[in-house]
Amino acid sequence: MNVLSRTAMKSAALALALGLVTAPVAAQEGVPTGETSLDRVVAVVGDSVVLLSQILQREAEMRARGVPIPPEADIPGRDRFLREILEDLVNNQVLLQAAARDTLLAVDEDLLEERLQETLTGTEQAFGGRTQMEDALRLEGMSIQSYREMIREQIRQQMLVGQYEARHGGTGATEVTELEMRTFFEEQRGSLQARPATITFKQVVLGVEPSEEATVAARAQLDSLLARVRAGESFAALATEYSQDPASAEAGGDLGWFRRGNFVDEFEDAAFNLLEGEVSEIIETPFGFHIIQVNQIRFAERRARHILIRPETGPEDLARVEERAGEILERARTEPFQDLIDEYHDPLMPDSATVPTESIGQMLAPAYTSLRNQSAGDLVGPLPFEFRGEQRIAVIRVIDVREAGSYAYEDLREQIRATLIQEKRRENLIADLRRNTYVEIKQTG
Repeated sequence: MNVLSRTAMKSAALALALGLVTAPVAAQEGVPTGETSLDRVVAVVGDSVVLLSQILQREAEMRARGVPIPPEADIPGRDRFLREILEDLVNNQVLLQAAARDTLLAVDEDLLEERLQETLTGTEQAFGGRTQMEDALRLEGMSIQSYREMIREQIRQQMLVGQYEARHGGTGATEVTELEMRTFFEEQRGSLQARPATITFKQVVLGVEPSEEATVAARAQLDSLLARVRAGESFAALATEYSQDPASAEAGGDLGWFRRGNFVDEFEDAAFNLLEGEVSEIIETPFGFHIIQVNQIRFAERRARHILIRPETGPEDLARVEERAGEILERARTEPFQDLIDEYHDPLMPDSATVPTESIGQMLAPAYTSLRNQSAGDLVGPLPFEFRGEQRIAVIRVIDVREAGSYAYEDLREQIRATLIQEKRRENLIADLRRNTYVEIKQTG
């Protein structure tokens, strides 16, 4: 990873924003097409144009990120470089126009605002403060407000294109050969970071199971809340007061927009079978008991609220699972570890992981830092930790410990394969769209 200086970060922040939003041709009336280099039209794409200034802004952004740029003296190399940028800008515009025609796509305004604020905050930090950012924008002939609107439109376009690619370009058989993957690896080898020291392990994670009495009490509480909702009380107000989901309770139980694959099957099956405005019966999942209210439906997406009530657990429940963890640790000395995973492991938790040794304390619960001094084959545990506010206990077998070094092809093979498949699907999608889009490429130099 290239480490940018503060100056480079400032350049990248502006270059990412300026000149990347393409306006329709009608809005470009009066743009010089003669000898004024910064405003020359270099391509016409459907009802839009691409300007030379956009190519130069993209070049500035790449330079700020440390990408090698052909020098002015290398005329053939520079021509190829600028042509590649132009092709990328044209392809993005082709995708954007297709996304704009797809009436099934819609931008989530709340998410757009969230990403806009993140971008503005990051840019301000890169400049060292709002005053410095305003000064830099003023030199570019922009105000904070005009910059904000430009970034908003850029993010809106990115979101639409992302949705369009996910909808139209993420499926279909795509072949990637071993030669292509190895060639890609060799091309990228020089830019790869050093492979960090890692530890690979398998684990049996046990949750603390509530008693039958606690389970009955939790269901009864939620049943009374369901009755209050059906009697006309505000679902959001009840969620704020009673829901035990810390991620959504303060927002009235609001989960935002989601598709299948975001939550456990039991929850999604209930949510996707409800009509807009309808409230579910009580749903049981590994997290506890829920009632769900679907607020909006948008094709394959739902926006919903929920109220979660978890059965309470006590010291006697924790003692019971601690005893079981000790038994599993002893059995692991003589029995296949995978058999113990199959028999006892909590399906909400990963049963294996490979993590950088130095990052264990940040990526995993603090209790896992004891893995740093282990060797392959060691058994560790029981390790108590919290997950989403609930107590868990892990029994771990260390599978492999690797020292830092260079990445080998096999380390990245599956990642490379996924990357190349996605690239090919995108190329095929763009090729199909360009066959039905008017594209005229003009001289870039």
